[in-house]
Amino acid sequence: MFPTDQPETRGEWLFRQMHAIYGARFVAMWRGVDTNDLKRVWTHTLQGVPAEALQAGIVALCDVPHPPTLPEFLELCRATRRQAAASSPPRLPQPDRADPAKVEACLARMREILAPLANRRPSPQWAFEMLLRGCAKNGAPLTYETKRISIDAVLSPAGRAYLDDAPAEKRAQYRAVFDAAFQLRGGVLPSRVPGEDDEEPHEATV
Repeated sequence: MFPTDQPETRGEWLFRQMHAIYGARFVAMWRGVDTNDLKRVWTHTLQGVPAEALQAGIVALCDVPHPPTLPEFLELCRATRRQAAASSPPRLPQPDRADPAKVEACLARMREILAPLANRRPSPQWAFEMLLRGCAKNGAPLTYETKRISIDAVLSPAGRAYLDDAPAEKRAQYRAVFDAAFQLRGGVLPSRVPGEDDEEPHEATV
């Protein structure tokens, strides 16, 4: 492995390894070039390459007939790591099986929470209450889109049916909300489900 407890740089270590592999061919390749500059450049460029990848690159040189340039050696290191990763994909740990009793307890609790919703019918009460309140439950002002959808719900057939069956103590307030929404829409009722925008309104029949 590449030494980490010695003053030898990566470039020096690699050049020593390649010299041992290629002998005179490696020396001839860099004849006339300042080897100190070469080692500095190689050391700087390979600084972020893991030591394992460098070692794998050196091992792979046994199948390469000529000394590599720096880009060739970098690609050799990357290719060797890719091959190693492909041949030994990581394995996920075997998950622990949940305790059956705990699973059943959680499911029972979910069924208990959802049971009241089983026979609950959708209601436009939220729209009446929101327009009556004039703001969100947290006090935030209503956006244009929120108002539009709320008015659609109030004026929809479901909204009119809810108004007819509203509790006595709320009926007058809900009627005021309905009338205000009706006036805002110019005396027309939507013929669509709240939230849709592809149908034309028709004249009110109330």
